[in-house]
Amino acid sequence: MSALAIRSPAVAFVLSQGARIRLAIEAYLARRAHYRAVRNLSELDDYLLKDIGVPRCEIDSLAYGSSDRKRGHEHDMG
Repeated sequence: MSALAIRSPAVAFVLSQGARIRLAIEAYLARRAHYRAVRNLSELDDYLLKDIGVPRCEIDSLAYGSSDRKRGHEHDMG
């Protein structure tokens, strides 16, 4: 039996801690990206937001992906 096949509780704990750290880092980076998207969209003026079809009140929901709103070109993709 190889050394890699033997799993002690300590090895499993270290691996699970590594996975938790990786998930925490990924979550942190995702939050930063969403915050940056909200900040960038919020800096646009109302006319430009209207041109791209984003009302100012929907910036947060669009950045976090929680909008059920359909854009004009998505109606045709049924």
